[in-house]
Amino acid sequence: MPICLSRRNQVDAKLRTDPYSVRENGTAPEALEHKSASAVLRGVIDNAQGETISIGAIIGAFGERAFGFMLILFSLPNCVPAPPGIAGIVGTPVLIFGIQMLLGHKHPWLPGFIRRRTVSVSKFKRLIDLTEPKLQKLESYCRPRLTQLFSVFGDRMIGLFAVLVALSVLIPFPGTNFPPSIALVVISIAVMEEDGYLLIGGYLIGFAGLAYTITILGASYHLIHAAITNWF
Repeated sequence: MPICLSRRNQVDAKLRTDPYSVRENGTAPEALEHKSASAVLRGVIDNAQGETISIGAIIGAFGERAFGFMLILFSLPNCVPAPPGIAGIVGTPVLIFGIQMLLGHKHPWLPGFIRRRTVSVSKFKRLIDLTEPKLQKLESYCRPRLTQLFSVFGDRMIGLFAVLVALSVLIPFPGTNFPPSIALVVISIAVMEEDGYLLIGGYLIGFAGLAYTITILGASYHLIHAAITNWF
């Protein structure tokens, strides 16, 4: 089955190809029912055992929609006030996931040493507590619209956009990470909910943010070039 972030498309394909497999695996078909991004993120926290949770465990908990959830998860820290240096930490996984989606991978892959890295459950919970109301408000407006926009090709385009967002986040300039990260969260939710209007809105926000980044880079280049010219 080709990669597609849409949960409904995945469930339909799964039931068409093997309608009894989920029962044989001990999971009732009801477990395949659609859950919102905020509900799944909350479930990861509620089911966490101990004081830390590994990156690999988080990826596994997200199941078939792991790409979408991981993009949301690693974009959220750039959408809220965060300690200096956090952009580089979360930007690298977004870059890795974006490249994998662009290449058509079905499931996110990370090196073992990254998958074994752990994060504090309490800090993870604070992040979810801070962003959950905003995610729920966004999800309340979502419904299937312009569903023809969602396809394998569409997921590759999201991968390309994620790569551009990651590069923007990794650039050490103020303000270059917030708009693209917001856009990536919006786009990931739009694909999960199959809301074409939200998808278009996310791309518009993202391209505006990327245009700002390019403008900052251009201005910085001219300033540096002028300084070097005047120096010599």
